[in-house]
Amino acid sequence: MKKSFFLLGGLLLAVTTSCAKQNPTIPQQDAIESEQTTATQSDSRIKTVNSQLSGIEAFEEIKKSYKGKVVLIDFWATWCPPCRSAMKMLGEIKPGLKQKGVEFVYITGETSPEADWKQFIASIDGNHYRLSDKQWQELSMKLGMPGIPAYLVLNKDGSEAFSNVTEGGYPGNEIIENSIEIALTK
Repeated sequence: MKKSFFLLGGLLLAVTTSCAKQNPTIPQQDAIESEQTTATQSDSRIKTVNSQLSGIEAFEEIKKSYKGKVVLIDFWATWCPPCRSAMKMLGEIKPGLKQKGVEFVYITGETSPEADWKQFIASIDGNHYRLSDKQWQELSMKLGMPGIPAYLVLNKDGSEAFSNVTEGGYPGNEIIENSIEIALTK
């Protein structure tokens, strides 16, 4: 019994240490109310929505901000290893899509501690929103989102070109890229 306990403790220590090493320290910077570039090496911007809005109202406001553009929305959290893995995979096709004018929007909730979130997003090009817990819960329920990561591609008119929010998981670069390419032609 003691041996199992120590083995489990050692395993937890190894995993915790391993995860900590995957996130290099990035200088933390404070957000301003509307927008801020968080690092010079990336084009990372913190955006805010009115905290008095419901989750779905906040989401509609976010979507309205990108009318006329094709948008990839990534629902994620800092504590989610599959989310971080998916971001690395997406990073392989992101530069080419950005050159075509695609906007990248990242949405998380307060389960991502603010300091961790700011540190993490400093190296992620795109527009970053951190919703209140209430907004996140309402939005998750309304969209039928059982888990994260989850993705949504919007056409230039704001309509859905692709969604896996009801399934979750990273659908793969090929599906994301094909969905975006189709949306760019509309």
